[in-house]
Order: sequence, then C-alpha cells, then structure tokens
Amino acid sequence: MLKVHNINLSLGGLKILNDLSFEIEEGKITGLIGPNGAGKSTVFNVVTGLISFATGSVQLRKQDILGAPSYQVSRMGIMRTFQDAQVLPQISVLENLISASPLIRDASLFQVFFRPKMMERMKAEAAEKARELLKKVGIEEKSNVLAQDLSYGQSKLVEILKVFMSDAELVFLDEPFSGLYPEMIKVIKGLVYELIESGRTVVLVEHNMKLIEEVCDHVVVLDFGTKLAEGKFEEVRENKDVVNAYLGH
Repeated sequence: MLKVHNINLSLGGLKILNDLSFEIEEGKITGLIGPNGAGKSTVFNVVTGLISFATGSVQLRKQDILGAPSYQVSRMGIMRTFQDAQVLPQISVLENLISASPLIRDASLFQVFFRPKMMERMKAEAAEKARELLKKVGIEEKSNVLAQDLSYGQSKLVEILKVFMSDAELVFLDEPFSGLYPEMIKVIKGLVYELIESGRTVVLVEHNMKLIEEVCDHVVVLDFGTKLAEGKFEEVRENKDVVNAYLGH
C-alpha cells in the first residue's frame, strides 16, 4: 500500500533519516520501533506532509506523495495521531468528532453559505455516527464536554475515534497506549483491531514490546534514522543488532 524508498532528512547538519526504505502491506498492522531519537515520529511527519523537505520517495499505491502538503495527504486517505492527543480544546467532544467527518471537512464555502439545509443534514448524519462511537467506548456522557476538560486517556480515545469518523485508509498511530492505565489500553487495543476489520491499514509506534508482539503483523526497527531490521517480532527480537541497540536496554 505504501512504499518508503531511500528517504533522507537532515536538520541543522544532523542526519535524521538515512536512506530509509520499507513497505507497508495493506490490511496489516506494522510496528515501527526503536529507541528514543531513532526517527520514528519523524517518519510519520514526512509521510503525512508535516515535513516537506526530505528527499527520496513515498509512494501511496504507486503515486509519489512526498512533499505534498498535509491537507492533500489527508484527502488521499492518510491520517495520523500524535503522542499528545491533538484535539480541538475549546469545542465539545461531539464537535471534535464531527469535524473529522469528510462530510464536514470537505464541504465547500458555497455549500456552507448557500446550501445551509444540506449542511445541516450532513452535520446531523455526522453527529449520529459520532454519538454511536462515543456510546461504543462508554463515554457518551462526555459528548457536550469541552475537549480541554477530558482526561489524558479520554483525549487519546477521542483522537482515535476521529479516525473512525474519517475516510482514512492508512492510519499512523504515534504511541496510542503511552501513559494509559490497563483498562484504557484494552479499549484502544480493541479499536486498533477494529480499524483493521473495517478495511484500514495501521502503522504503529509503541515502546511497549508486549503490545507490539500482540498486535503487529510486521515490525520495522529504526536506530538513528537507519533501518536495522524488519520482519515478524519473533524474528527481529533475535537480531543481535536490534538487541544491542534497543531490546537489550
């Protein structure tokens, strides 16, 4: 589905990514692991258009998207979450979810100003879906709460629910389990599986190797912006370079 080929990135003379190449298989969960500073989140930023000056190629179904702005990448069906959940703090949880719906996100100014009834119907449709998602994860009572008043775990949960609201086919999850208590980890793990069951593809950054082993079909290991190894988790954990750089710590 996605092919990252010979990506290089330098910042201030420091090499951040070094001839990095790997592929993401459609319908699978790929784990991107490595020590702090390995370049994992930077890869996410390059692929999703938040960093535009890397060299190489990033092909989404054979179309090179490297350097495309983030809004274009989003409309191509790619979405990411962040280590610290990026919710819109001063609007409600329900409005946060509605904003992620392509019905609302891609509405034109003409529709907004001259088709108000149509916009109301689309917003109502998006709101119904959002309420169903909130009910499914047990926080429907938070629908009218400002996002800034959510707990840390609830904010992460809402950010992943925004993926379900979207039309994204390829989802990059940046440490979705970090800092969460076991019950919330269980809920979010279930949502990750649901993303796959709904036909999406997931790339996951996570430091909890037990979770990586449980959920990932394939693992890519980075160290200082270079790929050390890739394969099934049981294969890479036996790799001496991986043990020395990361798993042995």
